[in-house]
Amino acid sequence: MLKQRLAVAASIVGLGALLAIPSLAAPKAKPAAKPANDGREQCYMCHTEVKALKEASKHAALACSVCHDKTKEHLANPGPDTKPVTKLDPAVCGSCHKNQYQSFFTPHYPEGGSRKEKGVPTGRSPMQDKLLAGHGFTFEHAEPRGHAFMVVDQFAVDRFQGGRYQFKGGWKNYDKIGKTWDVLEDKGASAKLTETAMAGNPTCIQCKTSDLILKWKYLGEKGGKFDRTSNVNDVMKDVHNPVGCIECHDPHGTQPRVIRDALIAAIDKDPAKNIFAKNGKTDLKVVSFRDGFRKIGVMEKTDSRMMCAQCHVEYNCNPGTQWSDGKPVTFASDRTNHFPLKNAKEILAHYKQLDFFDFKHAVTGAR
Repeated sequence: MLKQRLAVAASIVGLGALLAIPSLAAPKAKPAAKPANDGREQCYMCHTEVKALKEASKHAALACSVCHDKTKEHLANPGPDTKPVTKLDPAVCGSCHKNQYQSFFTPHYPEGGSRKEKGVPTGRSPMQDKLLAGHGFTFEHAEPRGHAFMVVDQFAVDRFQGGRYQFKGGWKNYDKIGKTWDVLEDKGASAKLTETAMAGNPTCIQCKTSDLILKWKYLGEKGGKFDRTSNVNDVMKDVHNPVGCIECHDPHGTQPRVIRDALIAAIDKDPAKNIFAKNGKTDLKVVSFRDGFRKIGVMEKTDSRMMCAQCHVEYNCNPGTQWSDGKPVTFASDRTNHFPLKNAKEILAHYKQLDFFDFKHAVTGAR
């Protein structure tokens, strides 16, 4: 009994001492002070949409120069020739969010650190080559290794550009972490491995990285540095990072968001009747930048279904064929950057109404 009383007394004394230490006591939330004379008010004169996102947010105290280079030159002489450079390296976010950054770029062993094909006898779908007969995915469709590898795995797979892109130093470096072109090398346009496919296109690539967000106009239309019809190898050379934090977190205001254009277009087309709608409403505010050059979707509450559906969803990013007359559908059509947002029972009718199919089975002829 005496030991118990002493233990209780010690715990009370310890708790009091803990609360008396300023560094360990629970601090009262205080809004961060705004940096003085950082030029933001001049930025806001043009970028009103940024002000609406940023002010009163958790990032309100951050100066524009944290994420943008050459801001002084732009403020001194605003115009297209002095555009500030946006820092898209995830390491910028990692300078504050160290744990998230480190975990993102840490290989997961044994499952996520190895390359294993799905369509082999020991894989998860041994019949895959028959199910997808005639499709490029039958040329090495490997298990995912996590978001940090999504660009290098896309470029170094056998179905992509004939195996033109390989790991520097060979496959022993397949788990190396770093910028795309520090890890991979281009063997040249004449390089072609046997049993490979020439798949890959710009629409596909812009879904694997956040680097193209300012070079890709909404839905891949003409007007950006790259569009749906661009040469895929030219696009690749501008890709250095996988999808970053800005894919799901707005860097100005920290709100949860989505940036995948085809997803935003599908939801915006019918906010009351899509798979994310609740009570006839979807928690997604579409914000337009640079007179509609790009759009983002900002949420009031985090919806991981919508965030993950930027990639993990049925979509089309390929050319194809029209159901009605068999004519080809090229990248000139926005049907080559399309999210149906339909369930499995509705998907066939949806594509028939869209007058599009991207694949015909080599054995059965099914579309």
